[in-house]
Amino acid sequence: MGSARFFLLAIRLGLFQACLGALSVLTLGIFNRLLIEEFAVPAALTALALGCQQLVAFTRVWFGQRSDRCRWRGLRRTPFIIGGAAAFCVLTWIAGRLVLWIAAASMLDDASAVTVRGLLLAAVFLLYGLAISASSTPFAALLVDVSTDKQRPVLVSIVWSMLMVGIVAGAILLSSFLGSSCASAELTDVIDGVRRLILVAPVVIFVLVLIAIAGVEPRITSNSRHGKGQSNDQEISLAASWTILRASPQVGYFFAVLSLFTFSLFLQEAVLEPYGGAIFAMDVCATTRLNAIWGIGTLLGIATTGFLFVPRLGAQRTALLGGLLSAVFVLLIVVAGGMNSEPVFKGALFLFGAAAGISTNASLTLMLGLTSPLMAGTFIGVWGLAQAYARGLATIGGGALLSFFGQFTGSQNSFSAYAGVFIVQAIGLLIAGVMLLRVDTNLFQRKVEQALASVLTSELD
Repeated sequence: MGSARFFLLAIRLGLFQACLGALSVLTLGIFNRLLIEEFAVPAALTALALGCQQLVAFTRVWFGQRSDRCRWRGLRRTPFIIGGAAAFCVLTWIAGRLVLWIAAASMLDDASAVTVRGLLLAAVFLLYGLAISASSTPFAALLVDVSTDKQRPVLVSIVWSMLMVGIVAGAILLSSFLGSSCASAELTDVIDGVRRLILVAPVVIFVLVLIAIAGVEPRITSNSRHGKGQSNDQEISLAASWTILRASPQVGYFFAVLSLFTFSLFLQEAVLEPYGGAIFAMDVCATTRLNAIWGIGTLLGIATTGFLFVPRLGAQRTALLGGLLSAVFVLLIVVAGGMNSEPVFKGALFLFGAAAGISTNASLTLMLGLTSPLMAGTFIGVWGLAQAYARGLATIGGGALLSFFGQFTGSQNSFSAYAGVFIVQAIGLLIAGVMLLRVDTNLFQRKVEQALASVLTSELD
């Protein structure tokens, strides 16, 4: 495939990631801020409700393995990607309606109703998590299917840059769509803005997913089923897949390190917008646009790393560099709060995004390299499992830590409570960066190829 054609393909595939980025702004940005600040829902309950989407992440392995074996009209990944997208768009609308229902209970000061409806929201996000697993895991496997080892760092840079484009564009467009309701002191105005938003956003996102995915995946034909060395008829059972997964010690090690890195990277996700509101007195639209600042920095980091850093330093050293810088700039966010300086806060957030982009690109390059052509969906499911549970724990943990530190300071919205969360995040990023140095892709490939050959031989016998 020519470089220009491959670039255009990567941009198109990136639209899917852009949609996920916009959805994260809507759910973990706008919904999160409204529930905690405007509707006075406890931070721990809010984080639990929104973080529940990651509790079903164990299904990523199953969805990945099923996509490896799927043969629907010659397609493996596409049915899962589009079907999952349809489901999570519908569930986004339902979640938005529940947020408004919680707002109604909050306006009546009905604490018990707020709690019950918050738990219903958690149940919806469990289903939302299933839909995300069914769609995003086969999508990542599709990236392996359509690229070579040499193309992969560039593909990661482009596709995950589009994720940041989605976050930035989502933050700008969604806050603009809310319009004057952001600056309004009346909850009814804010509720009207959210009601309009949840009607339009899911439809637009699903249309973009169709544009991104339809027709991209090459169909499996009778000739391709009997290709040399990688027959698609050699379907590997889930039990055999587990045997291969256990063959390399690098699988367990990378799972642990990826979990720690993802947890630390997203620990601020549940507290960033409330931090902007509580410490810097920003309104809803202003805190929503914080995602754009962080996203632009991350976009810069991800987009340049695959071209500038990974080819020169290697993925492991690049991950260490990103982890060190991320920890430093997270601490600068704390300093900005102590100074009560909004410009310093925004600058630190941008720099943290850039550093996070560097380490994210490096870890994703490692992740896509730790796969096998016959089991791409299964391996991506395992890595997706690590990321999803870690991100879910980070969302829940951020709110829980905020409440925990708030008990010692007298308020979950105090500067000291937020500072405690950010300091924990910085420590985790530093440790993860150091641990990524020990990931050995060559050792992984040797062990997995040996186990795969043994399993295929035994199944043919």
